[in-house]
Amino acid sequence: MNHVAVLQKEGKRLSVAARAAGLDAPVQHCPGWTVGRLLGHTGKVLQRSNLCVAEGLLLPPDAERFTSLPRDEALFDAFDDILDQICETLATCDPEGPSWNFTGENRSNTFWQRRMSHEIEIHRWDAQNAAGVSIDAFAAESAVDGIDELLTVLMPMRSSELNPGLSASFHLHCTDASGEWLTTFVNGHPTTIREHAKGDIAVRGPASPLYAWAWNRAPITTDGLDTAGDASLLVAWASVVP
Repeated sequence: MNHVAVLQKEGKRLSVAARAAGLDAPVQHCPGWTVGRLLGHTGKVLQRSNLCVAEGLLLPPDAERFTSLPRDEALFDAFDDILDQICETLATCDPEGPSWNFTGENRSNTFWQRRMSHEIEIHRWDAQNAAGVSIDAFAAESAVDGIDELLTVLMPMRSSELNPGLSASFHLHCTDASGEWLTTFVNGHPTTIREHAKGDIAVRGPASPLYAWAWNRAPITTDGLDTAGDASLLVAWASVVP
Protein backbone atom coordinates (compact mmCIF):
# COMPACT_ATOMS: atom_id res chain seq x y z
CA MET A 1 0.00 0.00 0.00
CA ASN A 2 1.03 3.62 -0.45
CA HIS A 3 1.59 4.76 3.13
CA VAL A 4 2.62 8.28 2.12
CA ALA A 5 -0.63 8.81 0.22
CA VAL A 6 -2.55 7.70 3.32
CA LEU A 7 -0.49 10.06 5.48
CA GLN A 8 -1.17 13.00 3.19
CA LYS A 9 -4.91 12.34 2.91
CA GLU A 10 -5.45 11.62 6.59
CA GLY A 11 -3.23 14.50 7.66
CA LYS A 12 -5.36 16.93 5.68
CA ARG A 13 -8.51 15.46 7.21
CA LEU A 14 -6.97 15.86 10.66
CA SER A 15 -6.16 19.52 9.95
CA VAL A 16 -9.67 20.29 8.71
CA ALA A 17 -11.27 18.60 11.72
CA ALA A 18 -8.92 20.31 14.18
CA ARG A 19 -9.79 23.72 12.78
CA ALA A 20 -13.50 22.89 13.03
CA ALA A 21 -13.15 21.70 16.63
CA GLY A 22 -10.95 24.55 17.88
CA LEU A 23 -7.82 24.29 20.00
CA ASP A 24 -9.65 24.01 23.32
CA ALA A 25 -11.99 21.15 22.39
CA PRO A 26 -11.42 18.02 24.54
CA VAL A 27 -10.14 14.82 22.93
CA GLN A 28 -12.27 12.02 24.30
CA HIS A 29 -9.89 9.10 23.92
CA CYS A 30 -6.74 10.91 25.02
CA PRO A 31 -7.64 11.85 28.62
CA GLY A 32 -6.63 15.39 29.55
CA TRP A 33 -5.82 16.36 25.97
CA THR A 34 -7.29 19.20 23.96
CA VAL A 35 -7.21 19.48 20.19
CA GLY A 36 -4.33 21.94 20.60
CA ARG A 37 -2.29 19.34 22.45
CA LEU A 38 -3.26 16.67 19.91
CA LEU A 39 -2.08 18.87 17.05
CA GLY A 40 1.11 19.80 18.91
CA HIS A 41 1.82 16.13 19.63
CA THR A 42 1.32 14.99 16.06
CA GLY A 43 3.36 17.92 14.77
CA LYS A 44 6.30 16.98 17.01
CA VAL A 45 6.05 13.33 15.99
CA LEU A 46 6.12 14.30 12.32
CA GLN A 47 9.10 16.60 12.94
CA ARG A 48 11.06 13.80 14.61
CA SER A 49 10.30 11.36 11.81
CA ASN A 50 11.30 13.91 9.19
CA LEU A 51 14.68 14.47 10.86
CA CYS A 52 15.33 10.73 11.15
CA VAL A 53 14.62 10.07 7.48
CA ALA A 54 15.93 13.28 5.87
CA GLU A 55 19.27 13.01 7.65
CA GLY A 56 19.52 9.23 7.93
CA LEU A 57 20.00 9.51 11.69
CA LEU A 58 21.11 6.37 13.51
CA LEU A 59 20.32 7.83 16.93
CA PRO A 60 17.24 9.77 18.10
CA PRO A 61 17.47 13.49 17.32
CA ASP A 62 18.38 15.84 20.16
CA ALA A 63 15.56 17.91 21.64
CA GLU A 64 17.10 21.18 20.46
CA ARG A 65 16.65 20.04 16.85
CA PHE A 66 12.90 20.50 17.09
CA THR A 67 11.13 23.72 16.19
CA SER A 68 8.86 25.06 18.93
CA LEU A 69 5.25 24.99 17.78
CA PRO A 70 2.80 27.84 18.36
CA ARG A 71 0.20 27.51 21.09
CA ASP A 72 -2.34 29.77 19.42
CA GLU A 73 -4.20 29.43 16.13
CA ALA A 74 -0.92 29.73 14.21
CA LEU A 75 -0.52 26.07 15.16
CA PHE A 76 -2.92 25.10 12.38
CA ASP A 77 -0.70 26.51 9.63
CA ALA A 78 2.44 25.22 11.34
CA PHE A 79 1.00 21.71 11.36
CA ASP A 80 0.10 21.95 7.67
CA ASP A 81 3.67 22.99 6.83
CA ILE A 82 5.14 20.10 8.84
CA LEU A 83 2.75 17.68 7.15
CA ASP A 84 3.80 18.88 3.69
CA GLN A 85 7.45 18.52 4.64
CA ILE A 86 7.24 14.96 5.99
CA CYS A 87 5.14 13.84 3.01
CA GLU A 88 7.81 15.20 0.64
CA THR A 89 10.60 13.55 2.62
CA LEU A 90 8.92 10.16 2.83
CA ALA A 91 7.81 10.22 -0.81
CA THR A 92 11.31 10.93 -2.15
CA CYS A 93 13.51 8.93 0.25
CA ASP A 94 15.06 5.54 -0.41
CA PRO A 95 12.56 3.26 1.37
CA GLU A 96 15.34 0.92 2.41
CA GLY A 97 17.65 3.71 3.53
CA PRO A 98 18.72 3.57 7.19
CA SER A 99 17.10 5.62 9.95
CA TRP A 100 16.65 5.26 13.69
CA ASN A 101 13.35 4.26 15.22
CA PHE A 102 12.22 3.48 18.76
CA THR A 103 11.70 -0.28 18.28
CA GLY A 104 15.33 -1.25 17.72
CA GLU A 105 14.21 -3.25 14.67
CA ASN A 106 13.56 -2.58 10.97
CA ARG A 107 15.76 0.51 11.01
CA SER A 108 14.81 1.55 7.52
CA ASN A 109 12.69 4.38 6.21
CA THR A 110 9.83 1.95 5.51
CA PHE A 111 9.21 1.92 9.26
CA TRP A 112 8.45 5.65 9.33
CA GLN A 113 6.34 5.53 6.18
CA ARG A 114 4.11 2.95 7.83
CA ARG A 115 4.18 4.39 11.38
CA MET A 116 3.34 7.93 10.37
CA SER A 117 0.40 6.92 8.19
CA HIS A 118 -1.21 5.06 11.09
CA GLU A 119 -0.26 7.63 13.73
CA ILE A 120 -2.02 10.32 11.75
CA GLU A 121 -5.11 8.37 10.74
CA ILE A 122 -5.88 7.35 14.33
CA HIS A 123 -5.48 10.95 15.50
CA ARG A 124 -7.59 12.11 12.54
CA TRP A 125 -10.32 9.93 14.07
CA ASP A 126 -9.75 11.75 17.37
CA ALA A 127 -9.97 15.18 15.75
CA GLN A 128 -13.17 14.39 13.86
CA ASN A 129 -14.68 12.97 17.03
CA ALA A 130 -13.70 16.12 18.94
CA ALA A 131 -15.23 18.30 16.23
CA GLY A 132 -18.52 16.39 16.37
CA VAL A 133 -18.50 15.78 12.64
CA SER A 134 -19.06 12.57 10.73
CA ILE A 135 -16.07 10.28 11.25
CA ASP A 136 -14.64 8.97 7.99
CA ALA A 137 -14.13 5.22 7.72
CA PHE A 138 -10.59 3.97 7.36
CA ALA A 139 -9.73 2.45 4.00
CA ALA A 140 -9.89 -1.33 4.43
CA GLU A 141 -6.31 -1.90 3.22
CA SER A 142 -4.93 0.66 5.64
CA ALA A 143 -7.07 -0.63 8.51
CA VAL A 144 -5.75 -4.16 8.01
CA ASP A 145 -2.18 -2.89 7.92
CA GLY A 146 -2.81 -0.72 10.98
CA ILE A 147 -4.15 -3.65 12.99
CA ASP A 148 -1.14 -5.71 11.93
CA GLU A 149 1.27 -2.97 13.04
CA LEU A 150 -0.46 -2.65 16.40
CA LEU A 151 -0.33 -6.39 17.07
CA THR A 152 3.12 -7.22 15.73
CA VAL A 153 5.14 -4.03 16.31
CA LEU A 154 3.65 -1.73 18.92
CA MET A 155 1.86 -3.97 21.38
CA PRO A 156 4.89 -6.18 22.17
CA MET A 157 6.82 -3.09 23.27
CA ARG A 158 4.65 -2.07 26.23
CA SER A 159 1.84 -4.54 26.89
CA SER A 160 3.74 -6.48 29.58
CA GLU A 161 4.20 -3.21 31.49
CA LEU A 162 0.53 -2.31 31.20
CA ASN A 163 -0.97 -5.66 32.23
CA PRO A 164 1.84 -8.01 33.35
CA GLY A 165 -0.53 -10.70 34.59
CA LEU A 166 -2.54 -11.14 31.40
CA SER A 167 -2.58 -14.69 30.03
CA ALA A 168 -5.24 -15.06 27.33
CA SER A 169 -5.65 -15.27 23.57
CA PHE A 170 -7.50 -12.90 21.23
CA HIS A 171 -8.62 -13.68 17.69
CA LEU A 172 -9.23 -10.62 15.48
CA HIS A 173 -10.89 -11.28 12.14
CA CYS A 174 -11.69 -8.83 9.33
CA THR A 175 -14.84 -9.84 7.49
CA ASP A 176 -14.50 -7.55 4.45
CA ALA A 177 -10.77 -7.90 3.76
CA SER A 178 -8.00 -10.45 4.19
CA GLY A 179 -6.82 -10.10 7.77
CA GLU A 180 -6.83 -12.54 10.68
CA TRP A 181 -4.61 -12.67 13.74
CA LEU A 182 -4.30 -14.68 16.93
CA THR A 183 -2.53 -12.75 19.68
CA THR A 184 -1.65 -14.86 22.71
CA PHE A 185 -0.51 -13.24 25.96
CA VAL A 186 1.55 -15.18 28.49
CA ASN A 187 2.19 -13.18 31.65
CA GLY A 188 1.62 -9.99 29.71
CA HIS A 189 3.91 -10.84 26.79
CA PRO A 190 2.09 -11.15 23.43
CA THR A 191 2.89 -13.30 20.43
CA THR A 192 0.89 -12.85 17.22
CA ILE A 193 0.38 -15.22 14.32
CA ARG A 194 -1.39 -14.21 11.13
CA GLU A 195 -3.89 -17.02 10.63
CA HIS A 196 -7.29 -18.34 11.59
CA ALA A 197 -7.15 -19.91 15.03
CA LYS A 198 -9.43 -20.19 18.03
CA GLY A 199 -8.86 -17.71 20.85
CA ASP A 200 -10.36 -17.23 24.28
CA ILE A 201 -12.29 -14.39 22.68
CA ALA A 202 -12.87 -13.51 19.03
CA VAL A 203 -13.75 -10.08 17.68
CA ARG A 204 -15.00 -10.00 14.09
CA GLY A 205 -16.16 -7.28 11.76
CA PRO A 206 -15.29 -4.98 8.86
CA ALA A 207 -11.70 -3.76 8.90
CA SER A 208 -12.48 -0.10 9.62
CA PRO A 209 -14.53 -0.51 12.83
CA LEU A 210 -12.31 -3.40 13.92
CA TYR A 211 -9.27 -1.13 13.61
CA ALA A 212 -10.99 1.63 15.58
CA TRP A 213 -12.01 -0.86 18.29
CA ALA A 214 -8.51 -2.36 18.46
CA TRP A 215 -7.15 1.12 19.25
CA ASN A 216 -9.83 1.70 21.93
CA ARG A 217 -11.60 4.29 19.78
CA ALA A 218 -14.87 2.54 18.94
CA PRO A 219 -16.98 0.44 21.33
CA ILE A 220 -17.53 -3.24 20.76
CA THR A 221 -21.19 -2.37 20.13
CA THR A 222 -20.24 -0.57 16.90
CA ASP A 223 -22.37 -1.77 13.98
CA GLY A 224 -20.72 -4.65 12.19
CA LEU A 225 -18.65 -5.92 15.13
CA ASP A 226 -19.46 -9.09 17.03
CA THR A 227 -17.72 -11.22 19.62
CA ALA A 228 -17.60 -14.83 20.71
CA GLY A 229 -15.99 -16.32 23.79
CA ASP A 230 -15.03 -14.76 27.09
CA ALA A 231 -16.42 -11.21 26.92
CA SER A 232 -14.71 -10.27 30.20
CA LEU A 233 -11.45 -10.14 28.24
CA LEU A 234 -12.60 -7.01 26.42
CA VAL A 235 -11.54 -4.99 29.47
CA ALA A 236 -8.15 -6.72 29.48
CA TRP A 237 -7.66 -5.82 25.81
CA ALA A 238 -8.31 -2.15 26.52
CA SER A 239 -5.62 -2.23 29.21
CA VAL A 240 -2.79 -3.36 26.93
CA VAL A 241 -3.25 -1.04 23.95
CA PRO A 242 -0.23 1.31 24.06
